[in-house]
Amino acid sequence: MTAEKKGRFVKGRYVIDEEPDQQKEKQPGIEDLIAQTSKNVEMTVESVVVLGKTLFMTEEGREHIERKTREIGRELEKAVNEIAEAAKRAVEKK
Repeated sequence: MTAEKKGRFVKGRYVIDEEPDQQKEKQPGIEDLIAQTSKNVEMTVESVVVLGKTLFMTEEGREHIERKTREIGRELEKAVNEIAEAAKRAVEKK
């Protein structure tokens, strides 16, 4: 005689539930999570170091910084002008 498997109907089909032991196998353990996180942190730090070297030690990187700085400066100037215009209009209304 075959043992009955626990399951449920999903969209008209009977789906057999996984055994609890099988579910545990699919989930990474604490040590696995720690190892993966450590690896991710190490890769991120290395990536930041490489980016820093590229930005500050190459002509292309310095040009990128200059271009972004100029864009930010233009946006800041625009914001200041908009604030000044709004203040001017508020004073004229009084």
